[in-house]
Amino acid sequence: MKGIRNIALAGCSLFLLCQCATQDDLRKLNYQVRAVNQKVEEVKNSAVENLQKRQASSVNKLDQVDEEITRLQARLEEMAHRQKQAQTQNTQALTDLQTLLQERLVSDEQKISELQQQLDSLTAGIDSMQQARIREAEKRAQEAARKAELARKRTVMAAASPSFVRVLPAGKKVRVGNGRISGTSETKATVKKTEQTAAASKTTRKKPVPSVKTIHADDIASGPFDKAMAEFKAKKYKAAYADFEKVLSRNPRGEQAATTLFYMGESLYNQGEYDLAILDYQKVISNHAKDPHTPAALLKQGMSFEKLTDNETAKIIYKKLINEYAGTPEATRARKRLANL
Repeated sequence: MKGIRNIALAGCSLFLLCQCATQDDLRKLNYQVRAVNQKVEEVKNSAVENLQKRQASSVNKLDQVDEEITRLQARLEEMAHRQKQAQTQNTQALTDLQTLLQERLVSDEQKISELQQQLDSLTAGIDSMQQARIREAEKRAQEAARKAELARKRTVMAAASPSFVRVLPAGKKVRVGNGRISGTSETKATVKKTEQTAAASKTTRKKPVPSVKTIHADDIASGPFDKAMAEFKAKKYKAAYADFEKVLSRNPRGEQAATTLFYMGESLYNQGEYDLAILDYQKVISNHAKDPHTPAALLKQGMSFEKLTDNETAKIIYKKLINEYAGTPEATRARKRLANL
């Protein structure tokens, strides 16, 4: 600032010397110099004031920065303290968790051991039950075989007995006496034997021999069969089975044989004798394949095996029924039961 003032004074002096200024000019010049000096002072004061303001602002900003740094340091220290606490807590929690897991592991191992023991016990019980069922099934099968053999022997004995009445097929008639004899050689032999018996009786007792009445298979079977069916419908299955068995023994190859065998199996099935019922159903299937009762016998045989928990055999029977009797209602039922196995 002093340099500027000196330059101004030198300039003014030079101007005065060169122009030979007057008194007024000097006054003006002095006035101008003062004005310049005043402006210089104003500039100086303004610059100093601005510098002081800037310095004060800088000091304030520095103070704010210091405060911010202090606050950040406090936060860093607090965060470090919290982190240390969290680390300590995490370490403790991890230790507690490991202890808890170890305790649970020991407890689970004990429970697994107990469950394994229970499973072994249940397995042993199931095995014993299965063995008992197998033995029971074997006994029932043996009993069924014994009954079948007994029934066969009875049939054979009845057929071999002299008092056995031969039943003639429907439509063939025989007359004994002075009439003509028609029929097969077997029928003629039977009539001849009847005549000999009648003659012997006449000789010994001297009584007239009655003529032999014509006998039809349906006339003999219908009465006992109707009685057996009535008992079956009344749910008297034991009595029905006995009467069906009598009907079959009288005419084992008649038209009602398949029906009789089927209802014998039904009587056993309704009594829970599933293994014995299977045998009678099998007789229908084996000996009367074209009978209308055969699809039903196959279906009930499969259901009997289901009752005996032999699902694999039941599947085989259902598939056979579906393949051989595809258009029957029993085949439709077999498909549904097969889908559920």
